[in-house]
Amino acid sequence: MSLSLIIACIFIFIILIVAPLIFSKKDEEISKNNNEWDKIKKYGKKINEETRNKKK
Repeated sequence: MSLSLIIACIFIFIILIVAPLIFSKKDEEISKNNNEWDKIKKYGKKINEETRNKKK
């Protein structure tokens, strides 16, 4: 086998297998971070509603 063929196969492997795994991991972290902020917003709204109801 020629060296260029081996290098081409390794390059294709990296592009088709490893790259999507890296990108999906980054997207998962971003999604997880957004979900945490949504939980904080919901909790804040819940506390605000409880406080408003106690004053009435």
